[in-house]
Formats: sequence, C-alpha cells, structure tokens
Amino acid sequence: MSGTAGTALVTGASSGIGAATARRLATRGYNLILIARREERLRALAGELSAEHDVTGVAVPLDLERTDELSDALTDVLATASRPLTAAVLAAGHGLGHGPVREADAEPWESQLRLNLLAPMLLVHRLLPELDATGGDLVVIGSLFGTRPQPGYAAYAATKHGLTGFVRSLAEEERPSGGCRITLISPGATNTEFSSVLAGAENPCVHDVSDWPYHPLLAEDVAASVEWVMSRPAHARVTELTVDPIDARY
Repeated sequence: MSGTAGTALVTGASSGIGAATARRLATRGYNLILIARREERLRALAGELSAEHDVTGVAVPLDLERTDELSDALTDVLATASRPLTAAVLAAGHGLGHGPVREADAEPWESQLRLNLLAPMLLVHRLLPELDATGGDLVVIGSLFGTRPQPGYAAYAATKHGLTGFVRSLAEEERPSGGCRITLISPGATNTEFSSVLAGAENPCVHDVSDWPYHPLLAEDVAASVEWVMSRPAHARVTELTVDPIDARY
C-alpha cells in the first residue's frame, strides 16, 4: 500500500536534486514533507506527487537561513505527519559569492554559512530523535568541493568542508547506537538551476551543455543515488558516496 514506507522530509525540494529526490521517493510510497522557499513551485510539486502516486505531499515554505525558527517550524510540521519520519534528505544550498577571494563579493558568505552549514546541522539535531526511533535514513547532500581545494569557490568549499566534517563525525557518534543510517553523498558538477545561478543567469535554468568539454551529472543521477542508498538492506549502511561525471574536466 502507498505511504507504508513512512514519511520523508526533503529540503531544497522546489528544484534540482531536492525535487528529483522527492519524485523518486514518491514512487516508493513515501509520504513527503517538502521544504523550500519558493512556495508556488513547492505546492505544485506536492500536488503533483500526491495525485500521481497516492501519497501525502505537504509543502512547507520555509527560509532555512532563518535558523532561529527551524526547530519550532519542524516540530509543528512533524506533529501533523500521518506517518512516522523514516527519512530525511537535506539538499538545500547555494554558492553565491564565488570568485577569487580578493575579488569576490563577500556579502553572501554569511548566507552560505547559514544555508549550507548551520541549517543542516540544526536540522539534523532536531530530526535525529525521530529518525533514531524508526531506524530511518538521514542523507546529506554535500559536494566534491567538500574534500578538495577549489579556487574561485573558497567560501562554498569552506561550507562543504565543514558539512563533510560534521556528517563524518556524526556518523561515528551514531555507529554504536544502531539508530538511523547516515550517508553523505558528494556529487561533482551537476546541471541544475544552482549551477546556472553560479554562472550569473538572471533567470535560473538548466544549461544547454552541448558545447561543454564534459557532460555534467543531472539532478536525477544524484536522486538515483539517494534512492539506492536508502534501498539497501537494514543491516547495511553506506556512509559516504561520491558521484562524479565520468569525463569531468575541472
């Protein structure tokens, strides 16, 4: 029966990896709590998935940078869920303020720190009790920039290095407890609206990559990795997974 997989919470769900993940989880029967800032898109996706897959899709317009409100907002949302929380996929993030450090616009750096690092840390802190209780899955979308130096994206790399360290440490803390399964997925270049914003597009879009020197990942590729991780047998956990274009040039 649909919905028997429990409830999955997905951040960054209005587009890109978050939206693609929500679609895959809906096909597996998860009820969905979809979180993002763009309310119209979010509600459209929740309605689409509810109708097509006979699951409950709840749209929660929420600015994750308002970190002082996250815990109370999540408590309110979880109280209305019809099924226990069995999965959370944290996919929200941005990389504005890129460029060589000497030349970069530093104003968005605090925003990056809040959205890319502090918000997922606080979300994890709030969601762990529910996920531990169900033996659920916590999947955090990091980046290859979280393990390597990346000139021109120093601030973004800093947030992703921090996120990598946080998730790795958390996984070691949780391993003896046998609670939820924790996975860090680190994609390489992915063709989403995120990358078009980094490139300076006035209107977020998915690039035409026909003239690129390599073919980037698609949001669906990363979402398929999330689905695979979550479909492993209960006794198996994938702690880290790297997904990179086979012909990457960067």
